[in-house]
Amino acid sequence: MAQVILLGTGAAWSGPDRENTFMLVRGHTTNILIDCGGSPTQRLAQVGIKPSEIDHIILTHNHPDHVYGFPLLLLNAWMAGRQTPIHIYALKDTIRSARKMLSALDFRLLPNFTPIQYHTLVPNSIIALPPMGEFDIAGTPTTHFVPTLALRITERATGRAFAYSSDTSPDKNVVDVARDVNILLHEATMLDESRQGHSSALEAGAEAAQANARELILIHVPPNVKPQKWRAAAKQNFRGKVRVANDFDVIEF
Repeated sequence: MAQVILLGTGAAWSGPDRENTFMLVRGHTTNILIDCGGSPTQRLAQVGIKPSEIDHIILTHNHPDHVYGFPLLLLNAWMAGRQTPIHIYALKDTIRSARKMLSALDFRLLPNFTPIQYHTLVPNSIIALPPMGEFDIAGTPTTHFVPTLALRITERATGRAFAYSSDTSPDKNVVDVARDVNILLHEATMLDESRQGHSSALEAGAEAAQANARELILIHVPPNVKPQKWRAAAKQNFRGKVRVANDFDVIEF
């Protein structure tokens, strides 16, 4: 069974017990990183994955808490001797930012650097990404301060799927891409108030209900998060199972 391993679960302003939100999708033959925060090599080492074993990286958007570990991961993959391409998938603005980070750090001077293949995604209501190993992946634009993608990852053999809202205000696109998923990982930066560009636990519950998700996991939470309160807020709108994510949670889907 495929797994999602939460390498970080905190919001942009995180606390001592949470890294910024990013995650590993682990299949039998494929490792996919969704966003790249913190010290990715250190986090991956704790779950037994080398940086050279990451095949695909999906960057949801170019805010620092989602991309600032990107150069370090590529540097460590090169140091580990990877010479097969790493595939990067993102919207145009995020690809531009990723390239500029590597340029600013003079990666061009590193000899025989690991090949990088960039795949620029064009925003539509729902985007089909190229197949990645045993997974089919779809993305959709969200309502955030910069162009951002929500994702749906399906294990082809079983048809089981999870969705990740990324950073977003409540958005019909997120509901559509998460329709009938086994698990919805939805950001919950606030408890119950509305704020531009982000969602509350209350709003995440409403989106999970509209999507008919089976389970809701609240992620991208603030340092002052009180799990019982966040869960109770989400349960006002959603009757399924709800919990607040923690770093290194392993989710089977």
